[in-house]
Amino acid sequence: MFTLTQDSDGQLGKTVWAMSWRVYLQAFRNPSVGYVVVTHGPSTLKTIVSAICVMLVLVDVTSNNWELNDLIGNARTLFTPVLNVASQQDLTDTFTFAEGYSLSTTSNVGLFMLNYTLQKIHAHDASMYVLTADTFLINGGTNDIYGLLKQSYLVKANTTSVSLGVIEDGIQYIRGQAISNFFLGIAPPPPFGSDHDTLTSLGYIPSRMDADVRLTTPVAIPLQGTSTRANVSMYRYYSRALCTGCDPIVELGLDVCSVTTSFNASSRKLVIESSQAVVGHHRVLGMMLERSGVTTGSLVVRGLCVLFVLASFTTSQKTVRWMDSVALTSWYKKLLHMIAPSLHRYQHRLLNLPYFCFNSDIFVVGYVTAVLLDEKACTLYSRALFRWNRDTPSSWTSWYVYLRILSMNFRWVWLNCFLVKIIKLMANFVSATRYTSRNFVVGYFNFSSVTYVYVAGLALVYRHNFLDFGNSDMVALTPDMQHLDGISIDFFDSTLMRGYPGLVLVMFLNLMGVLSIDLAVNFKWWRKVSNNSLGRQHIYNSTSIITDMGYVFVDWPDFKGQAVVVPVRSLCTMQWFLTCHTLRFGLPEDPANIRGMASKAGSRPSQAVSPSKRNSAQVTVARRQSTVAADDFFMLAQDQDGYLHLFNARKTEIQALSMEVKVQADARYMVA
Repeated sequence: MFTLTQDSDGQLGKTVWAMSWRVYLQAFRNPSVGYVVVTHGPSTLKTIVSAICVMLVLVDVTSNNWELNDLIGNARTLFTPVLNVASQQDLTDTFTFAEGYSLSTTSNVGLFMLNYTLQKIHAHDASMYVLTADTFLINGGTNDIYGLLKQSYLVKANTTSVSLGVIEDGIQYIRGQAISNFFLGIAPPPPFGSDHDTLTSLGYIPSRMDADVRLTTPVAIPLQGTSTRANVSMYRYYSRALCTGCDPIVELGLDVCSVTTSFNASSRKLVIESSQAVVGHHRVLGMMLERSGVTTGSLVVRGLCVLFVLASFTTSQKTVRWMDSVALTSWYKKLLHMIAPSLHRYQHRLLNLPYFCFNSDIFVVGYVTAVLLDEKACTLYSRALFRWNRDTPSSWTSWYVYLRILSMNFRWVWLNCFLVKIIKLMANFVSATRYTSRNFVVGYFNFSSVTYVYVAGLALVYRHNFLDFGNSDMVALTPDMQHLDGISIDFFDSTLMRGYPGLVLVMFLNLMGVLSIDLAVNFKWWRKVSNNSLGRQHIYNSTSIITDMGYVFVDWPDFKGQAVVVPVRSLCTMQWFLTCHTLRFGLPEDPANIRGMASKAGSRPSQAVSPSKRNSAQVTVARRQSTVAADDFFMLAQDQDGYLHLFNARKTEIQALSMEVKVQADARYMVA
């Protein structure tokens, strides 16, 4: 039995830490442990990262599913104070509004947004999503929004309690962009009370219209000359329009605030002397977003894309039969070959799920379409989550909210992939190149492995920080400063749209930087792959953007380590992927490469070859040596229609029947 005593000087902890460190060092010095780390470490890390990718997509499809969230309906509890309030008159009859913050002092656009909110709440139709957005712990003044209740309220005679209301509308003006703020800094703020002309002369642009309505549960009226303190529930309906007359987006909220009240019987005024947050209380957040064919279509397309990639990935785990070009002459045969190809029963692991998700043209284009259709709703929803979650103490709830935000930002990884594919396609289209491997721009826009796709997506984690930094120089123009009617807001100057040009520019520069680092770090590997006909089909002759297929380079004389050993089963599946999931450019091989392969392969006897390891993030370790004859050298090439053909060293095309025999024997080809 052990007895634990207090360690006042910390020596016990230091001793335990030193012993643990020595144990770890001894473990890594063990040759068997080191072998396991070197051999299985990269593949294990790759599996973990792939699992994280799958998890983010699943979280996005489930937790960020607007239809499912709306169907559950928990956010409708935030409608409680206005369930019997259908008009402005009902609102003023039910709630007592503060002096200077009532409907009579609200602009026309503010009243329009208020009416819109009430109408949508009582419509009970399918035109709006009513979404829950989790809860957030109130831990101090950082997220204290309750000071607006600190006003004077004129109450009716012989009233013992009253439900309070406050409405504040205004136009948000923004100056500068994220890039200009970073390089030039933020200029001094304008003078207090500046009007529209003053703000625009200082470079500010109207960017958003707000109407913030706060409604409380009944507050007891204290006796004359006394002050009382009580906790009341406050419901918030925060409408924001991104252009003049646009349908607003409504942020819903439920809070508990502590108010101190006093009452003047002669003037019948209830005074809220203070209104503060209740520390430890959780704020309930919700959103009302427009439901349209665009948002519904996004969910449908996203769901179909997920089903498609899962079905295609399952197909790729078995050997697909090699197809001659004459077997794919009609469009329905090509479609059938893509959806349900003829399969062998032999399994292999050439393609993993992230490779499929980021490299399949069909999935990338489909998923990008879904992302763009849902971008407005996604950005507004995720930015509301981000704004409240950044000031919330760490907890399981806050980490889950962060995971949801990360899954929504992760969608832009496919925009990276789409951009690379489009640039490759356009660079090939405008080029006069006659043979493959002659276009540097096409070759530049490739990732060596999925790892660099993830690296390029790391900057997207800070997407909301970037947008908020661009909107940091913001001031409000309220009705007490100037009459707001007549001031227009352009949608492209709104808080939603104005940050996108800078964000896309930073995204492109980040992408170029990652591609350059990939090219520099793996320069020797890229040179070997680009000198191999299989590698050239990925790099120069298709819209494939991920090149590494687990190449096993071999040191064959005269080939300078550029020949690879490929299982025939993997070669068959790769033909199916390139044929059905990418666009091929149809560039022929350079005749010099064909002559070189034939002469080098035919001039050497059979000899043993050993694999060489790739010096990069992904290391392929060969399990055995192979003995390859000179007649077993092959080259992949495309015809002008983009069909893949396999030729041996004698320039004879290998037919599908010959491939069937090799598949049965689990043979390997030397591809040069």
